Amino acid sequence: MTAHILDTSHVLARILPFIRARGYAPGERIPSERELAERFQVSRGILREALAALEAMRVIERRPQSGIYLRDVAREASVDMLALEADLGLPMSGADVQDLNEFRSMLEVQSVALACQRRTEADLARIDTVLRVSADRLASGQSLAEQDADFHRALCAASGNKLIQRAANAFWLASRARREHYFADPANARRSLAQHQALRDAVAQGDGARAQDVLNAHLGNVERYWMTQLDPRST
Repeated sequence: MTAHILDTSHVLARILPFIRARGYAPGERIPSERELAERFQVSRGILREALAALEAMRVIERRPQSGIYLRDVAREASVDMLALEADLGLPMSGADVQDLNEFRSMLEVQSVALACQRRTEADLARIDTVLRVSADRLASGQSLAEQDADFHRALCAASGNKLIQRAANAFWLASRARREHYFADPANARRSLAQHQALRDAVAQGDGARAQDVLNAHLGNVERYWMTQLDPRST
Protein backbone atom coordinates (compact mmCIF):
# COMPACT_ATOMS: atom_id res chain seq x y z
CA MET A 1 0.00 0.00 0.00
CA THR A 2 2.78 2.45 0.93
CA ALA A 3 4.66 1.80 -2.31
CA HIS A 4 1.42 2.29 -4.22
CA ILE A 5 0.89 5.72 -2.62
CA LEU A 6 4.48 6.68 -3.30
CA ASP A 7 4.07 5.75 -6.97
CA THR A 8 1.06 8.06 -7.27
CA SER A 9 2.89 10.90 -5.52
CA HIS A 10 5.87 10.35 -7.81
CA VAL A 11 3.65 10.72 -10.86
CA LEU A 12 2.04 13.88 -9.47
CA ALA A 13 5.48 15.32 -8.78
CA ARG A 14 6.28 14.89 -12.47
CA ILE A 15 2.95 15.82 -14.05
CA LEU A 16 2.57 19.18 -12.33
CA PRO A 17 5.99 20.57 -13.36
CA PHE A 18 5.37 19.19 -16.85
CA ILE A 19 2.10 21.13 -17.11
CA ARG A 20 3.78 24.27 -15.80
CA ALA A 21 6.75 24.00 -18.13
CA ARG A 22 4.60 23.46 -21.22
CA GLY A 23 2.58 26.57 -20.43
CA TYR A 24 -0.81 25.11 -21.25
CA ALA A 25 -3.58 27.71 -21.23
CA PRO A 26 -6.83 27.22 -19.29
CA GLY A 27 -9.18 25.07 -21.35
CA GLU A 28 -6.35 23.66 -23.48
CA ARG A 29 -6.16 19.94 -24.09
CA ILE A 30 -3.14 18.22 -22.55
CA PRO A 31 -1.62 14.86 -23.63
CA SER A 32 -3.82 11.80 -23.38
CA GLU A 33 -3.71 9.22 -20.62
CA ARG A 34 -1.78 6.87 -22.90
CA GLU A 35 0.74 9.55 -23.86
CA LEU A 36 1.29 10.59 -20.25
CA ALA A 37 1.75 6.98 -19.12
CA GLU A 38 4.38 6.46 -21.82
CA ARG A 39 6.12 9.76 -21.09
CA PHE A 40 6.46 9.06 -17.37
CA GLN A 41 6.93 5.30 -17.72
CA VAL A 42 4.15 4.35 -15.30
CA SER A 43 1.20 2.00 -15.46
CA ARG A 44 -2.14 3.31 -16.69
CA GLY A 45 -3.65 2.40 -13.31
CA ILE A 46 -1.22 4.59 -11.33
CA LEU A 47 -1.61 7.39 -13.85
CA ARG A 48 -5.40 7.26 -13.57
CA GLU A 49 -5.14 7.65 -9.79
CA ALA A 50 -2.89 10.68 -10.20
CA LEU A 51 -5.27 12.21 -12.73
CA ALA A 52 -8.23 11.49 -10.43
CA ALA A 53 -6.47 13.42 -7.66
CA LEU A 54 -5.88 16.37 -9.99
CA GLU A 55 -9.48 16.24 -11.17
CA ALA A 56 -10.75 16.23 -7.57
CA MET A 57 -8.69 19.37 -6.92
CA ARG A 58 -10.12 20.96 -10.08
CA VAL A 59 -6.78 21.17 -11.85
CA ILE A 60 -7.89 19.16 -14.86
CA GLU A 61 -11.15 18.02 -16.42
CA ARG A 62 -11.51 14.63 -18.10
CA ARG A 63 -14.14 14.70 -20.83
CA PRO A 64 -15.44 11.37 -22.13
CA GLN A 65 -14.55 10.70 -25.76
CA SER A 66 -12.69 14.01 -25.90
CA GLY A 67 -9.60 14.11 -23.69
CA ILE A 68 -8.02 15.81 -20.68
CA TYR A 69 -8.24 19.57 -20.36
CA LEU A 70 -6.52 22.01 -18.06
CA ARG A 71 -8.81 24.12 -15.90
CA ASP A 72 -8.16 27.74 -14.95
CA VAL A 73 -6.00 26.64 -12.02
CA ALA A 74 -5.48 30.13 -10.58
CA ARG A 75 -9.24 30.63 -10.21
CA GLU A 76 -10.76 27.15 -10.01
CA ALA A 77 -8.31 24.81 -8.26
CA SER A 78 -9.07 23.97 -4.64
CA VAL A 79 -6.85 25.24 -1.84
CA ASP A 80 -5.78 21.62 -1.31
CA MET A 81 -3.70 22.10 -4.44
CA LEU A 82 -1.39 24.42 -2.48
CA ALA A 83 -0.83 21.74 0.14
CA LEU A 84 -0.11 19.15 -2.55
CA GLU A 85 2.43 21.37 -4.30
CA ALA A 86 4.15 22.04 -0.96
CA ASP A 87 4.24 18.33 -0.10
CA LEU A 88 5.81 17.61 -3.48
CA GLY A 89 8.43 20.30 -2.98
CA LEU A 90 7.33 22.40 -5.92
CA PRO A 91 8.50 26.03 -5.79
CA MET A 92 6.05 28.75 -4.83
CA SER A 93 6.13 32.10 -6.60
CA GLY A 94 6.19 35.44 -4.83
CA ALA A 95 2.60 36.03 -5.94
CA ASP A 96 1.60 32.65 -4.49
CA VAL A 97 3.22 33.47 -1.15
CA GLN A 98 1.50 36.85 -1.03
CA ASP A 99 -1.87 35.33 -1.90
CA LEU A 100 -1.40 32.65 0.75
CA ASN A 101 -0.52 35.23 3.40
CA GLU A 102 -3.55 37.35 2.49
CA PHE A 103 -5.76 34.25 2.63
CA ARG A 104 -4.41 33.42 6.07
CA SER A 105 -4.88 36.98 7.30
CA MET A 106 -8.52 37.14 6.20
CA LEU A 107 -9.30 33.85 7.92
CA GLU A 108 -7.46 34.49 11.15
CA VAL A 109 -8.52 38.09 11.69
CA GLN A 110 -12.15 37.00 11.47
CA SER A 111 -11.39 33.91 13.51
CA VAL A 112 -9.82 35.81 16.40
CA ALA A 113 -12.76 38.24 16.51
CA LEU A 114 -15.15 35.29 16.84
CA ALA A 115 -12.86 33.59 19.36
CA CYS A 116 -13.07 36.64 21.63
CA GLN A 117 -16.85 36.17 21.70
CA ARG A 118 -17.15 32.40 21.70
CA ARG A 119 -14.08 30.90 23.39
CA THR A 120 -14.76 28.34 26.06
CA GLU A 121 -12.66 27.17 28.99
CA ALA A 122 -11.82 24.08 26.96
CA ASP A 123 -10.56 26.30 24.11
CA LEU A 124 -8.34 28.27 26.49
CA ALA A 125 -7.03 25.07 28.07
CA ARG A 126 -6.06 23.76 24.65
CA ILE A 127 -4.28 27.01 23.82
CA ASP A 128 -2.50 27.00 27.18
CA THR A 129 -1.27 23.46 26.60
CA VAL A 130 0.28 24.50 23.29
CA LEU A 131 1.91 27.51 24.94
CA ARG A 132 3.43 25.37 27.70
CA VAL A 133 4.85 22.90 25.20
CA SER A 134 6.17 25.79 23.11
CA ALA A 135 7.92 27.37 26.11
CA ASP A 136 9.52 24.05 27.04
CA ARG A 137 10.76 23.46 23.51
CA LEU A 138 12.10 27.00 23.21
CA ALA A 139 14.00 26.61 26.48
CA SER A 140 15.63 23.42 25.19
CA GLY A 141 16.50 24.91 21.80
CA GLN A 142 13.96 22.95 19.78
CA SER A 143 11.90 24.15 16.82
CA LEU A 144 8.41 25.58 17.32
CA ALA A 145 7.30 24.87 13.76
CA GLU A 146 4.58 22.38 14.68
CA GLN A 147 3.61 24.19 17.87
CA ASP A 148 3.07 27.36 15.84
CA ALA A 149 0.58 25.48 13.66
CA ASP A 150 -1.01 23.91 16.75
CA PHE A 151 -1.48 27.33 18.35
CA HIS A 152 -3.17 28.85 15.33
CA ARG A 153 -5.33 25.78 14.83
CA ALA A 154 -6.45 26.09 18.45
CA LEU A 155 -7.17 29.78 17.90
CA CYS A 156 -9.28 28.99 14.84
CA ALA A 157 -11.07 26.24 16.76
CA ALA A 158 -12.00 28.79 19.43
CA SER A 159 -13.96 30.69 16.76
CA GLY A 160 -16.49 27.86 16.80
CA ASN A 161 -16.64 27.94 12.99
CA LYS A 162 -15.73 24.59 11.45
CA LEU A 163 -15.39 25.96 7.92
CA ILE A 164 -12.78 28.45 9.11
CA GLN A 165 -10.89 25.57 10.70
CA ARG A 166 -11.01 23.49 7.55
CA ALA A 167 -9.96 26.35 5.27
CA ALA A 168 -7.13 27.44 7.58
CA ASN A 169 -5.80 23.90 7.72
CA ALA A 170 -4.88 24.16 4.04
CA PHE A 171 -2.54 27.01 4.94
CA TRP A 172 -0.77 24.98 7.62
CA LEU A 173 -0.31 22.04 5.29
CA ALA A 174 1.03 24.29 2.53
CA SER A 175 3.45 26.16 4.82
CA ARG A 176 5.08 23.24 6.66
CA ALA A 177 8.50 23.59 5.05
CA ARG A 178 8.50 27.38 5.36
CA ARG A 179 7.68 27.15 9.08
CA GLU A 180 10.65 24.85 9.65
CA HIS A 181 12.88 27.43 7.99
CA TYR A 182 11.37 30.35 9.91
CA PHE A 183 11.65 28.72 13.33
CA ALA A 184 15.23 27.63 12.79
CA ASP A 185 16.03 31.18 13.98
CA PRO A 186 15.59 31.36 17.80
CA ALA A 187 14.81 35.09 17.56
CA ASN A 188 11.77 34.33 15.42
CA ALA A 189 10.67 31.65 17.89
CA ARG A 190 10.97 33.97 20.91
CA ARG A 191 9.05 36.78 19.23
CA SER A 192 6.36 34.42 17.98
CA LEU A 193 5.83 32.84 21.41
CA ALA A 194 5.53 36.26 23.08
CA GLN A 195 2.91 37.30 20.52
CA HIS A 196 1.05 34.01 20.96
CA GLN A 197 0.86 34.65 24.69
CA ALA A 198 -0.44 38.17 24.10
CA LEU A 199 -3.05 36.79 21.70
CA ARG A 200 -4.13 34.21 24.24
CA ASP A 201 -4.57 36.87 26.93
CA ALA A 202 -6.60 39.14 24.64
CA VAL A 203 -8.88 36.27 23.64
CA ALA A 204 -9.31 35.20 27.28
CA GLN A 205 -10.31 38.77 28.16
CA GLY A 206 -12.65 39.03 25.19
CA ASP A 207 -10.72 42.06 23.94
CA GLY A 208 -11.32 41.85 20.20
CA ALA A 209 -9.56 45.10 19.31
CA ARG A 210 -6.41 44.14 21.20
CA ALA A 211 -6.45 40.61 19.77
CA GLN A 212 -6.68 41.90 16.21
CA ASP A 213 -3.89 44.43 16.79
CA VAL A 214 -1.56 41.72 18.09
CA LEU A 215 -2.53 39.33 15.31
CA ASN A 216 -1.96 41.91 12.59
CA ALA A 217 1.51 42.67 13.99
CA HIS A 218 2.24 38.95 14.24
CA LEU A 219 1.17 38.19 10.67
CA GLY A 220 2.96 41.28 9.40
CA ASN A 221 6.27 40.06 10.85
CA VAL A 222 5.88 36.70 9.13
CA GLU A 223 4.87 38.19 5.79
CA ARG A 224 7.79 40.65 5.75
CA TYR A 225 10.19 37.83 6.56
CA TRP A 226 8.97 35.66 3.71
CA MET A 227 8.90 38.40 1.13
CA THR A 228 12.60 39.10 1.87
CA GLN A 229 13.44 35.38 1.53
CA LEU A 230 11.97 34.93 -1.93
CA ASP A 231 14.21 34.32 -4.89
CA PRO A 232 13.77 37.42 -7.12
CA ARG A 233 13.39 35.06 -10.09
CA SER A 234 10.19 33.64 -8.52
CA THR A 235 8.34 36.95 -8.28
